[in-house]
Amino acid sequence: MKIKNFNKIYHRTLVLVIFAFAISVLLFLFLIFLLARTSLFETEIISENTGLIVVASVLSLVIVSQVITIYWNYRVNRPVEILSDVINQIAQGDFEVKIDSSRFKNEMKSLAEDLDKMVTELKSIEVMRSDFVSNVSHEFRAPLSAIQGYVTLLSNKSLSEEKRTEYFDKLVESTKQISGLIDNVLRLSKLESQNIVSEKKIFSLDEQLRRNVLLFEEVWQRKNIELVLDLPECDYYGNEELLNQMWANLIGNAVKFSYEEGEIAIRIDDSKKEIVTVIISDNGPGMTEEVRAHIFEKFYQGDTSHKSEGNGLGLALVKSVADLSGAQIDVESEPGKGSVFTVRLPR
Repeated sequence: MKIKNFNKIYHRTLVLVIFAFAISVLLFLFLIFLLARTSLFETEIISENTGLIVVASVLSLVIVSQVITIYWNYRVNRPVEILSDVINQIAQGDFEVKIDSSRFKNEMKSLAEDLDKMVTELKSIEVMRSDFVSNVSHEFRAPLSAIQGYVTLLSNKSLSEEKRTEYFDKLVESTKQISGLIDNVLRLSKLESQNIVSEKKIFSLDEQLRRNVLLFEEVWQRKNIELVLDLPECDYYGNEELLNQMWANLIGNAVKFSYEEGEIAIRIDDSKKEIVTVIISDNGPGMTEEVRAHIFEKFYQGDTSHKSEGNGLGLALVKSVADLSGAQIDVESEPGKGSVFTVRLPR
């Protein structure tokens, strides 16, 4: 409960108690007045009715105290008991509990609504956690099954040397896939638990992009992809390691999804004072609107034909880095027309 809401309830109850006490005193004085008026202010008659006065006063105090008790139970105790039961259910992991805020009034109603929102958020987090565990398990299962299969095949002594080499290569590929998945899960976990970007420094953004292009030189040369680079000299103040992860994933995706003899363009626009814009485009298969809406979700892979080459965490990492760096990332894509990723970095 918010402190200010509790204070309101406390102050209202205190006012009610003072009001009830004042009524009791007034009743007491009024009774003395009536008795004194009836007896023409004769002290001896008042003295004779002292017991009656005391009984009447005590009775009025009891009645008023009962009224206060009923009010307290109705307005505070009962709602608190209901909410306490709800909190106990939540503590036991039951996020399906529903809170009918219409049963409460004023501050207690506000508290019930806030608690209901919290339950909804906890439920969504639990669903995300379950989905994450399920997806990680699924992603591990495929390469592990492949490893198990190839190890079984390699145990065959009559296997030819050619086949043996092929299966060893497949084993290495599967272990690399598991290693990549573990690395990405750890990176993503670290990014999601990080709130502030530290270790900022000035570095050459254009050189960083060139180094990431060279990381995939073997692939784009094999696919005979033409690279169009427009990278004017550009110094940027930020976390070099985080941004490096973003460019590696975006450029890696552009190379992976580009067709044979395709084209990839990478450009820096440094014309504005407030932002630096980096544009990475390819002429690959592109994406539908439905796929584009989910590409930054964990483990989502719109193009299953490249499933063995990734684990669906690359763009989730990109989005986490962008959010952490205060950058804006936009995607333009249509089926058959390639994709354009635009990253706007704040200065």
